[in-house]
Amino acid sequence: MKKLFFFIAIISLVSCQEKEILSPTGNVNLSINALFAGQPLVMGQSYLFGSANQIKFDEFNFFISNVTLLEAETDDETDLLEVALVNFNGNTTPANVKPASFEFRTVPAVKYRGIKIGIGVPSGLNKSSLSNYGVGHPLKQAFDSHFWKDGNSFFFTKLAGVYDLNGDGSFGTSPEDNPFELFPAKNSSFQTVTLFKSFTLENGKSVKLDLAVDVLKLLQTATNQTIDFTDPTNLSTYNPENSSLSKLLMGNYKTALVFE
Repeated sequence: MKKLFFFIAIISLVSCQEKEILSPTGNVNLSINALFAGQPLVMGQSYLFGSANQIKFDEFNFFISNVTLLEAETDDETDLLEVALVNFNGNTTPANVKPASFEFRTVPAVKYRGIKIGIGVPSGLNKSSLSNYGVGHPLKQAFDSHFWKDGNSFFFTKLAGVYDLNGDGSFGTSPEDNPFELFPAKNSSFQTVTLFKSFTLENGKSVKLDLAVDVLKLLQTATNQTIDFTDPTNLSTYNPENSSLSKLLMGNYKTALVFE
């Protein structure tokens, strides 16, 4: 009886290992484009903002985190990504505009109904010391440029540029024009965006998920008016700190980030 039991145990173990190896999987390719009013966002290019004046952007990036796929036939979520910086600062000419892209391999090949994305750095990772992150960790790489020591938080989004206040078509400094730095931070600003789209990932195949974020929609009020950049209090979220403006900008990701 002992020999028979041992043989059955071996067969069971091998069967479990084969089942794990043979589980159907595929690849998911996630891309995010940056737009302004539906057109590609180019750093340094001027855009009409509101009824008459122009605006240009010198920096746009944001953290995504806790990215999961929503399974269609269960309540389960498939983890894709812990945290990463989505950075469009390199899009400096129309010719070199490109999306931020991520590839995920060996994703369970099942039916899905959408994707869930955190915007910002989760509270458990929003730490003030480089020693909290291993070599090559995205937050370690972005620490010098994105950690706000006075606020004890990462900047979740960095959106900077100049508003052509005097309407002369050129972009200068204050007081002729209004440079702005919208850098929401702190755990209270964290947002989660859920986007629904049905798709099936087949065994050995790849699925493309193409998203876009429209900066104009980030810069709109609750009544769909553009933020008033003639008002100096709207030119910074951290110097001085403006928590209500931070909340508005981060909340706008729920309408600005969509499937293409």
